[in-house]
Formats: sequence, C-alpha cells, structure tokens
Amino acid sequence: MIGLLLLLQTGLPTVGDTIWVRRTIPAPAGRAVRAAEWTPTGEIELLGHPVVTVRGDSAEVAYPVALWAPGPHTVDVPGPLLVGGDGRVDSVPSATVTLNAVSVLPPGPHDTLRPQPVTSTVALREQSLKPLLLLWAVALVLLIPLHLLRRRRGRAVPVAIVGPAESPEPDAARWAEAGEPRAAVGVAVERLRGAIAAREPEAPASIDTEACLAVLAERRPAWPLAELGELLRALDQARFAHGADVDAVGMNRWAGELEQRINGAAP
Repeated sequence: MIGLLLLLQTGLPTVGDTIWVRRTIPAPAGRAVRAAEWTPTGEIELLGHPVVTVRGDSAEVAYPVALWAPGPHTVDVPGPLLVGGDGRVDSVPSATVTLNAVSVLPPGPHDTLRPQPVTSTVALREQSLKPLLLLWAVALVLLIPLHLLRRRRGRAVPVAIVGPAESPEPDAARWAEAGEPRAAVGVAVERLRGAIAAREPEAPASIDTEACLAVLAERRPAWPLAELGELLRALDQARFAHGADVDAVGMNRWAGELEQRINGAAP
C-alpha cells in the first residue's frame, strides 16, 4: 500500500511556510528509486529539488513546497521512478493529496486599505529666463553709475621724473668711505663721458680723453671746454693714482655741474 505523509510544524502551516510532501514506497530488489519531475500549478510552488531517502526495504521521496493562499489545496503528486539494472524505467502511479495553510493576517476585517480619490495633476517645473534677466538688470543699475563716476574723475596723470632718478654722488661717497677712491672716480668718469656721448655721438665713451676733447673743440665750441678738459684729465690721473688723497666726492659734484651745463647748452 502506498502511503503519503505530510511533515507539519506545530499546528497548520501558514502561507509561505515550507511543507515537505513525503511519499514512501517499497524498494523492489534490483531497482533504484528516483524522484519524478513535478511542476505544480496554481498557488503551490516547488521550492527545491526532491530528496530520496532509502531505509531498509523502503524508499521515501520528499518534495519541498509552499502554499501562497490560505485554505485547502488538492494536488496530484507524481509517483517515483523505478530504474532497473538493464536501464528499464517503471513509474509508480501518482497520488492525490490535499494541503492546507492558514493566513498570516490576524482575524477580523481587512478592508482598512481603501482606495483613495484621484489627486490633482502635479505641475511640472517651469524654466524661465526671468531670474537671469532680473540679475542683469540689477548689475546694470549698480555698474553704470560706478562707470560714469570713474570717467568723471578721469585717469591719474603720471608725474614725469625731472632729472636723474638717483644721483651718483651717494654711490661715490659710499665708495670713498669704503676706501675705494678709484671706484668713486670711475662713477664720475662714467657720468660725465655718458653725458657727453648722449649730446655728441662723435665723442663716444670708447675714445680717450684727448680725442674726445678734440672732437668737442671742433663740434661743440660753445661748451665749457676748458673745465671739461681740466676735469677729464684730473679724473684720468686720479683713476691711475696709487694714493688715497683723492677728492672723489668733489669730482662727482663737479661732474654733475658740468653735466647740467652740457644738457642746458644749445644743440
């Protein structure tokens, strides 16, 4: 006789619980018992592969299923397959079983979730240029007065520097105090020869003193040639002197006076 057993938990199973549908049959000698394919329909779902357990001269086939609706459910469970050593397969007839499950919801009315009325249409977000135009208008209102005020004030007029930016006399004084009178004399030579070359290109600083004076006598007779010759020769002598008794600061001051007279002379 074919028996069908259901292994249940305490009381009836609830919707969604795993229920093992077990079927035990005699195990014929020389035959292997295999579970048949089962695809239940409706509110019954197969949860996994069937399990075959052999105990002595009997074999048990168990299917894990779940019920997704409360109440009784009648299904046909396929019979196991008997596989012989020669490859021949026989099947055991199916069996009808009724499974039952209770609801997981508490007892009482369950109509608290009632349909709600239709809501109004949700307005889409609008894109507008009004904020940008307003920002531009505020910027114009603030920037135009500032621009007009700046134009009314006008630009700052740069102040022209009159004369040399820095007098070489302090440099000469520092060289003289450091015990280097010849370096201080060199400052005076560069200052005076540079002023001469700037006004008279034929007398560059590269020619010697006598050649420079000869050019000036021919091209610049209105200049103070006597003083220029005296100072230039004195500077040459001081540059090559070995003693420290040289009035370098005085020579630089004298060179500055002649430079002003040269620059003020007619072209």
